[in-house]
Amino acid sequence: MLLMNAKNIHYSIGERTLLDIKELAIHEGEKIGLVGRNGQGKTMLLRYLSGELEVIPQVKWYTDYDRLDQIHKGPKEEHQSGGERTLAKLDAIFQNEAPLLFLDEPTNDLDWSRMEALEERLQEYSGACVIISHDRTLLDRTCHKIWELENGILREFNGNYSFYLQQKDQEREQQMEKHLQYLQEKKRIENRIEQKRTQSKGMRKPPRRMGNSEWQLGKNKAAARQKKVERTGKTLERRLNRLERPDKPFEWDQVKLEMDQQSKIHSKYIFQLREVDIQAGHRFLFRIDDILLKTGAKTAFIGANGAGKSTFLQHLLDHHKVLFPKGVKTEYFHQNMGALPDEETVLGYVSKTSRLEESMIRIILARLRFYEEDIHKKIQVLSGGERVKLVLARMLVSEAQLLILDEPTNHLDIEAIEALEKLVQDYPGTILYVTHDRTFVEKTADQLWIIEQEKLNYFDGTWQEWQEALNKPQKAEEDVYNLMTLETKLSELISRLSIPGINEDRSLLEKEYEETLKLVKQLKQNS
Repeated sequence: MLLMNAKNIHYSIGERTLLDIKELAIHEGEKIGLVGRNGQGKTMLLRYLSGELEVIPQVKWYTDYDRLDQIHKGPKEEHQSGGERTLAKLDAIFQNEAPLLFLDEPTNDLDWSRMEALEERLQEYSGACVIISHDRTLLDRTCHKIWELENGILREFNGNYSFYLQQKDQEREQQMEKHLQYLQEKKRIENRIEQKRTQSKGMRKPPRRMGNSEWQLGKNKAAARQKKVERTGKTLERRLNRLERPDKPFEWDQVKLEMDQQSKIHSKYIFQLREVDIQAGHRFLFRIDDILLKTGAKTAFIGANGAGKSTFLQHLLDHHKVLFPKGVKTEYFHQNMGALPDEETVLGYVSKTSRLEESMIRIILARLRFYEEDIHKKIQVLSGGERVKLVLARMLVSEAQLLILDEPTNHLDIEAIEALEKLVQDYPGTILYVTHDRTFVEKTADQLWIIEQEKLNYFDGTWQEWQEALNKPQKAEEDVYNLMTLETKLSELISRLSIPGINEDRSLLEKEYEETLKLVKQLKQNS
């Protein structure tokens, strides 16, 4: 059953066309994900359909609908967090049981467990939904159709977000194939044109065995043949000019990065903490029995809202001189970035503290979608999301060996998040980060810190490996525990080997180290 039909959707601001869609329809039970870069007009499309803009929309409604706006637009209540306000609004909307919902960033400020609860709710909901979200896991698990909004044009893909990505990859491959076919045909025609030119030039001279008198008699015939060859050449030139020129699909993400701006850390671990209680003032947050931060690791720090993640990051920064090896340089990204120098340019600001060559800095900026026309812009004209990308770019090209990032994906669109994922993967230093983006963790983390039941647990492995370990109940838990114990013992042995005690036998220490290392390898192979 048709729930809504809109035609001739058009909206402009000044000379910029934000919406130019011939027709749009929503049917009963459809779960639609609306995606596109920040600033493309996703929220504006919902407002247009709702009649909130200064144009009269050509929309026919065949049902009632309800809408969740981005939470920051509503009045803020001091006793409620952002996540609590989002949940309260979602509860009210689901209780109304409207046959059609428009949800603008429904996962904002929600932690993982609440996101999963929302997914279940949406899967069970019998009505239709249009969901704007940067959460790719949510789009994958709940949506059966994707609307992509780009440069005012809306395209429809019948599948979830992963299917949409596959289709986009296919389109890029087809575009590359067309480009290669064009280059091949262009070369073939150019070769033929060159042959005709050479042939034409040769016709102006008599053949070697032909006498001058014979040449004079056959000159007119030769001239006629020459003109014919030249006409063929001109025809080929016109064909070359008329060839369709498909652009080469260029991906900055494929450009190789050589980020060697940092001094090497020779310690295997940035730090190790044992038997510590973390508090906020007098309030107990969680207990640490034993955790490690491996040098070069990409560590995701996971926990419910209010569990104390940001507090602990600040604790690390406050005690960095005691915890971190001497000389370790650290950069810290937090959600309240503070003021930036508005008069500086994008390239100037990012380059200021970097030892990398400008060409490499430009590649990193391009990966974050700051192209040639953007890098000379002043910071004062950048949007909130662009400022986040700018600060992250400056950190990634700095001399810091350790980046501590608190919610780096907030305010970024999906395209920027995917670009940041690849930069994090390529980054040669150590990164410890907090995020609510589950796909980001799956794609970047090789070590996990997880706060559960007021305890910080450490897992040396990816999110997928952690999930697999959880599904092997008791033995997996024992193996994880044993592995953690053995790796802790290894780090102790390394320390003792580097500076043996007066009464310690180095050969016995080395033997114990080799035996422990063998056990660690066996456990990893069996897991």
